[in-house]
Amino acid sequence: MNKAFFLGLSAALAVAVCSCGRKDGPQRPVRSEYITVYETSPDKAVDAIQIPFEGVQDGKIHVLANVPVQWKHFVDQGEAGTDWFKIKSVKEVESGHIVVTYDAESVLPLYSLDRRSVRLSFSSPEEYLGKFLPVKQGYSRQFYEDFSDEPSGMITITGRQSYTTEEYPVLNTDYCDYISFNAWAETTNEFLSKNITLDITVSGGKFYDTGLTTYRINVPFGTGPDKDNMRYLLIVGNGTRLSEKTQFTFSTANDDLVYVHIDNFGAFQVTEAEMGLLIKDEDFDDAGEADWI
Repeated sequence: MNKAFFLGLSAALAVAVCSCGRKDGPQRPVRSEYITVYETSPDKAVDAIQIPFEGVQDGKIHVLANVPVQWKHFVDQGEAGTDWFKIKSVKEVESGHIVVTYDAESVLPLYSLDRRSVRLSFSSPEEYLGKFLPVKQGYSRQFYEDFSDEPSGMITITGRQSYTTEEYPVLNTDYCDYISFNAWAETTNEFLSKNITLDITVSGGKFYDTGLTTYRINVPFGTGPDKDNMRYLLIVGNGTRLSEKTQFTFSTANDDLVYVHIDNFGAFQVTEAEMGLLIKDEDFDDAGEADWI
C-alpha cells in the first residue's frame, strides 16, 4: 500500500470520527449581536415579567444591546383591562443601555379571575434580531373549560350522578393551585329551599384548608351563571407537587329532583407568596363564610 492510500484512509477515518461525534448536525455560528433584558441585575436576564398584585410604581426594565434598538408596546386583546400598564419613559442612560420606566395598577380583589398582559418588543430590523417581552399580572391560568360551546354551556348533575374532568398534564405546580367555578341549582321539589350540595373531589392532591380530597359546598338556587355563584378553592399536592394526572370530580348527594349546574371551571397556578395574599384577602374570606361547609 502506498503513502497516498494511507493518507486518504486517515482523512476518511477523521471525517467519520467527526461525523459520529456530531449529535446535533451542523452548528449555527454564534452571533455577536445581542439584545438582553433584566430587572435587577445584568447577570439575571429575564424572558417575561410578572407584575405583583399590589401593582408597581416607577418599575424599571433594563435593555442591553450592542445594536440599534427599536421598541413597541402591544396590548393583548381579549383580556381584562387595556390601560393598567403605562410606560412613563424610555431613555438610553448610556450607550447600549436603555431603561423603560412604567407604572402598573393593582389587581383588586385578589381572588379576581382577571388576568391581563401586554408585550414589549425590542428589535433591530437591520440585524434581523429581536426580543418579545411578555408582561403579565394575575394568576397564571393552567386550564379553563366552559364545558360546552352552546350559549347555555354547562354540565348538569342530578341524583347520584358525577362528572370527572379530563387529565391535566399541565396542572403541576411548585406549591398549590387555585380552582374556581360557577355553580347554581334548580329543583322541581317545592319543599326544598336549602341544603343543595355539591362535592368536589380531587385526585392527586387535597384541599388546602381541610387536608381532605373531597370538599362539600352549599349551592345557591339560580337560573344561570352569576358572579355571586362563583366558588374559589385552594388545592395542594399530596407531597410538594400536584400529580400530573390530576382530575376533578363533581357530584351531588341530592335526589333526582335537584339539578346542580356547573360552568366556567378554571385552574390557576398560585405561588406561595400569592397564596398568602389570597388567604388574607377580606373579599375572599367573605365569599367563603356564607356558602362553604
